[in-house]
Amino acid sequence: MRICTLLLFLISALTCHSLCAHNPAGHYFLTQDSTSSLTSSALPAKPKKTKELFQQNFSYMGIPFIVSGLIVKKQNQDFRTLRNRFQPTFHHEYDNYTQYVPLVTTWGMKLAGVESRSSWKELTVSNVFSAALMAGFVNTLKYTTKEMRPDNSSNNSFPSGHTATAFMCATILHKEYGMVSPWYSIGGYTLAGITGITRQLNNRHWIGDVLVGAGIGIISTDLGYFFSDLIFHKNATGTRSTHHFNRYDAPSFLSLNMGFATGPSTLRTAELYDTEEGTPLGMRLRTGTSTVVSAEGAYFFNAYIGLGGRLRVATVPVIADIPEENKKHFDLDNDLKEGAPVNMYLLDGLESDHLGMCDIDLGLYFSYPLSSRFLIGSKLLTGRRTNANFTLNSISRINPAIFDRQKVSQEAYDQFYKADVDYYIQQEGLSIQEMLQSTFIDEEFLHIRKSSTFKLGTGLSLAYRYKENAALRLYCDYDFASPRLTYDLKNSWADEDGNREVRSYSKRTPMHNFTFGASIAFMF
Repeated sequence: MRICTLLLFLISALTCHSLCAHNPAGHYFLTQDSTSSLTSSALPAKPKKTKELFQQNFSYMGIPFIVSGLIVKKQNQDFRTLRNRFQPTFHHEYDNYTQYVPLVTTWGMKLAGVESRSSWKELTVSNVFSAALMAGFVNTLKYTTKEMRPDNSSNNSFPSGHTATAFMCATILHKEYGMVSPWYSIGGYTLAGITGITRQLNNRHWIGDVLVGAGIGIISTDLGYFFSDLIFHKNATGTRSTHHFNRYDAPSFLSLNMGFATGPSTLRTAELYDTEEGTPLGMRLRTGTSTVVSAEGAYFFNAYIGLGGRLRVATVPVIADIPEENKKHFDLDNDLKEGAPVNMYLLDGLESDHLGMCDIDLGLYFSYPLSSRFLIGSKLLTGRRTNANFTLNSISRINPAIFDRQKVSQEAYDQFYKADVDYYIQQEGLSIQEMLQSTFIDEEFLHIRKSSTFKLGTGLSLAYRYKENAALRLYCDYDFASPRLTYDLKNSWADEDGNREVRSYSKRTPMHNFTFGASIAFMF
């Protein structure tokens, strides 16, 4: 219904061409007074060839979004976990409206007489083509992939239609008024990005849905304008070259980055004990390769220096290693403390989890133009890093020693273990043999609290400016933070009120992160 409404709005705008004046030579103008700004009395230029029109209209900026979305789909659940930890109750509906704001702005400015790229007919036809292509791509994928939404409400999650619509509308605004001022493009794409992020925060879409939807919106608009230019035999008059630009232009940019980060092989963790002066857990937290998605931008005062910032989100796999000897002697549920001869449960290990990090940075950006197309860049950033809280669940099994009467007397068995064994037999329907072969999960065993800390960052990049307003970048970033992580250990039975004793340990944990990745940048 949303797509149909958009198409009807665009088609109805065809009637607006009556507002335009027409002269005997066959040229269309916004008003009688604006003829000098849109055309001249010179002979019409020769229509461009199909290849030239395609090169002019197709920005290639949508392709990296789609590729990134397909790559990051494997981490859909991990990024959704970050949403649940940072903003679990987020729910707002403004994304239903922000998706259309850039399009309404485009048509509003056109009605107000602000000169744009296209005539009324060209604007209407290009927009109709863009909307039709976008709707076709999105709905074909939705009803063939049938991917379940994160909130389990329906199976048409992939890709995000709201995000596709938002980026289509933003690209229309960019094509029509980006040459008037880059801030129209920045505003449009910022609103589109907010729409996409909100779809994730509302738990309506996975991150892969949003990235692919953004790419579809951009590509559909590129193709829509290409087909429109073919129909209207768009020529080269008044268009800026996409092949030659000033090497010393200020390289201000807005980019979407995706990369993979390496960090410390282990996190410096606090030592945890089963009792105040008891057996240490000996846990070491190993980290794997992180998946990193970020948005970054900078405004340059000249060709060499600017101010900017970055919003960066990473999901870091965490694996807990515990020495075998510590597992055997760790008092998992305080049985030994209560006087039992052996533990009923033996610790097998801890489940893996992901540490979520969100960085917000501001600072200086530097650039040096190697040529009109190639630039090297650097930056010095400072900001805050927020680590999401996360939990490491314990995995345990029944200690067979509780059934060995040479190690555990019948009296001790009746006092410490019988009630739990009877529960598994009567309530869970398990035999003693099945109990010994089963594993048990404690979802409240170890909790690491949310923390925030100061951080520093720098990096190097190499950009290839393949169009005047578009570039591909390869980058290597280094970030350092040293958060104080607090571990809450619960290895006791719940009391009559359902509460468990908590012992807390803190340790400052230096994190050195190197991120290698690529990005697509809008240059302005």
